Amino acid sequence: MHHTQERDQIDLAKQVWLRISVFIGGLFGIVIHVYCPISDMQPYKGDLAMTSILPEPFGTDPLTNQRVVVKDSTATLKDYPYQYSAGAESLAVEEMRVTALGTGYPARRGQACAGFLCELGNGEVFIFDAGTGTNGAFNVMGVPYGRANKFFISHYHIDHIGDLPAYYDFGQSNGRLEPMNIYGPAGDQAAYGIDALVENLYKLAAWHDKTKKGNLDPRGFDMVPHQFVPDLAQVVYEANDVVVTAFPVPHGMYGAVGYRLDYAGMSMVYAGDCEPSTLTVDNSQNVDLIIHETFNPPQTYVDKMGWTEQMAKIVAWTKHTSPEAAAKVYARTNPGLAMSFHGTIAPGTPQPILDGIRTGYDGPVVVAQDFTVINITPEQIVTRMVDVVPWAFIVSDPEYIAAKGGANQDPSQQPGTLPQWLEDTVIPVPEIEAFKKQLFEEGMR
Repeated sequence: MHHTQERDQIDLAKQVWLRISVFIGGLFGIVIHVYCPISDMQPYKGDLAMTSILPEPFGTDPLTNQRVVVKDSTATLKDYPYQYSAGAESLAVEEMRVTALGTGYPARRGQACAGFLCELGNGEVFIFDAGTGTNGAFNVMGVPYGRANKFFISHYHIDHIGDLPAYYDFGQSNGRLEPMNIYGPAGDQAAYGIDALVENLYKLAAWHDKTKKGNLDPRGFDMVPHQFVPDLAQVVYEANDVVVTAFPVPHGMYGAVGYRLDYAGMSMVYAGDCEPSTLTVDNSQNVDLIIHETFNPPQTYVDKMGWTEQMAKIVAWTKHTSPEAAAKVYARTNPGLAMSFHGTIAPGTPQPILDGIRTGYDGPVVVAQDFTVINITPEQIVTRMVDVVPWAFIVSDPEYIAAKGGANQDPSQQPGTLPQWLEDTVIPVPEIEAFKKQLFEEGMR
């Protein structure tokens, strides 16, 4: 996630060390790869790139032991840039792109909580969980808000839903002209389901909405919950060659689910938060990508965060999934690529996660950090990092807005007003006062 000057330095280093690989097979049986764009390696065969040593996090390399997984060895593989530039690559019709918007706990500047963006070649966008900090990552991904209207919530811990209000807010003023459709499980009480959550989001946003309605298109203020009973695997969304299946998972109490998305012969599973479960295994067969939580070893939380050993083991072992337990899920599903998320990523923490997984699974693994991006096609699965531009603006979609009849205010929904005594304290600027008068005459103030 380097910027222009740093990328130039890296490019120079690539030219000096072009295609250098150091093979220490006789001593350690590993392969160390120096930076080299995928486009410089034709063909870049994933089955030749297995390594047991991960790079350090927060660089240009994904935390994976195999950057490319070849599904069809007879096919000509699509060529990808070394990093993904948000919004710069169109998808083929038969292609899926999954980006980690947030992967950790708790939220920190370098790592948001749980959330994944799935873009499909048919133009549809799906968001799985909206954890704290993920909306900021979404806003630099070059995806218009008009396309981001389908949310699938795995459960209702705050670290998985904390940014739903942010999506609601920023979509109103940035071109979302249809409801936020929010899918989620029922609980064993009415207060514990997605219907209640959306009702309470409206209550949370009451003051917010009153100040903005009338000045923004009212269609941006709609949320529609889609609640289902999570007792068995069931299709919760089906349209445009996309099928999303929800299945129950064990996570503390009743009312947590994972999701499987199938599209054009490709598939991904987002298991949400859970202990290792046969239900996840059953619903993850023949999947291209499984995204399964994998906590750090308990001692990490003791040493780095001051947790007691008992607390660390309760959280990491009895509410979540250890690396060794994740290995059992991966070994029973044999996915094209296994992605482990929910660990706290910092220098030195990814390698123990991979080492734990390696005790029971020897297939391709990526330890997720924010802005890890996976491209899935019928021929291959490619893992990269997003070349993040932190100052990128939110993008709009003029064609979408035009197709919706434009973004139109509704003056009949009078926004909130200031009492006269508070209005009188505003320091006037002539141009602004003239504009306020115009708004008043148009019934918008």
